[in-house]
Amino acid sequence: MTDTVPMSPGEQPRTRHRLQLPRDTSPADVLSMVRNVRPGAMLGEDGTIDLGDGTFLEPDHSPRGAGRWSIDTPWDREVPLPEGMVDSHGYGRAFPEGMPFGVERQALDLAWSLGRRLYGAVVTDAGVRLEPHPFQVRDLTVVSPHALAPESLAQLLAPLEPDAQLDEVPEDVVRSGYSVTIPLPEAEEIALRVGRSSRPTALSALDWVEDAVDYELVHLTADPEEDAIEVPSSETSERWQHVYQRIGRIAGLLAETVGGYVVDLEGFLVDPSDLA
Repeated sequence: MTDTVPMSPGEQPRTRHRLQLPRDTSPADVLSMVRNVRPGAMLGEDGTIDLGDGTFLEPDHSPRGAGRWSIDTPWDREVPLPEGMVDSHGYGRAFPEGMPFGVERQALDLAWSLGRRLYGAVVTDAGVRLEPHPFQVRDLTVVSPHALAPESLAQLLAPLEPDAQLDEVPEDVVRSGYSVTIPLPEAEEIALRVGRSSRPTALSALDWVEDAVDYELVHLTADPEEDAIEVPSSETSERWQHVYQRIGRIAGLLAETVGGYVVDLEGFLVDPSDLA
């Protein structure tokens, strides 16, 4: 049985999923993270966060409700995930009769991402529990107002990553449009790509972001299908954590050296102190 709410004829049905975070998670931290990717999110007097598009993140005010939220969203489903296909979020397993689509999918993705970053879980309207792996997303980007020349970046990385290799730099490149490759065991790599800023939503209010530079740190796995794994083996989990920590140290060094902000692949700000 699901939490889908029947509506009057002509109205779109609605449904409710649940976000379960650690009991000591501050609602202010949840709101701050939501606004990283949805800056227009509004906070109601009862603590409900209006996400827009008719979607709401509602705190549980019951005596045992600390850390619990409900995602109230329009219900919208499409065809099931093709048989045999896996997905990192576990949606194919959770929604065998049809995948969330449109506004519902966006709301569910946001809840899953909050669960990943805040060590929580999502329980779908059908009662299926989704537990995002904290290192499922390992890529980080340092968005900075200052650009390093290729040789300067290579010198900065040398003490931390002595095997880092400055890739061939085009003749007309001075401070952006180049990359560094950091080899990892088992034929994997970390690619550090320096280029024009992607202008993440979380930093859109900064007056310098239009001219900023991205230092994008990307984990290139030996198996391109690996990122579709919902529940990694202990060996894969340990490797993911090691790579994230390594990327984090590089990102922390860059942020300390050139200034700016660290943003993860899904657009959330990351505190450099959490990368130490």
